[in-house]
Amino acid sequence: MDTPEHNVNSKTQALETLKLFRIIFKSANRHFHEIEKLAGIGGASLWALAEIVETDKLTVTDLATHMSIHQSTASNLLDKLESEGYITRVKSTSDRRVVYLVATDQGQEVLKKAPLPHRGILPDALMRLNPEVLTELHNHLTQLVDGMEKIQINAAFEPLGKR
Repeated sequence: MDTPEHNVNSKTQALETLKLFRIIFKSANRHFHEIEKLAGIGGASLWALAEIVETDKLTVTDLATHMSIHQSTASNLLDKLESEGYITRVKSTSDRRVVYLVATDQGQEVLKKAPLPHRGILPDALMRLNPEVLTELHNHLTQLVDGMEKIQINAAFEPLGKR
């Protein structure tokens, strides 16, 4: 049974947790602004560029998987990177249907001057969590999302730091 004391403690805990969400998102946004200021490229574009440099023979499908985004979103990021001269697309010599992504010299230079972590501070912190802690966090956040009204479920496949 809920007592008045329990309700006050629960409300206080909820507000303290809300502060942590604010810290997380404000810090992530500040990192993205720093990236744009120093490198002249958006956070999602920088992450895509880093994946291209770090992974040999990366395809659009691979990039979408590495960033956990829709393939169409990855294609749009790549179109922008290509139009700005940061990447090129190269057809495979063994299978002409396969297209690999390659960073240009200009793309490599942008990556060198951009602050770390290239994937962003939130994805980086999540990837460094202990697997058990990450599973527990995932389960709790799933419960939180399930308890929300008017959720934006499609946002799950949109990158943070999209410019």
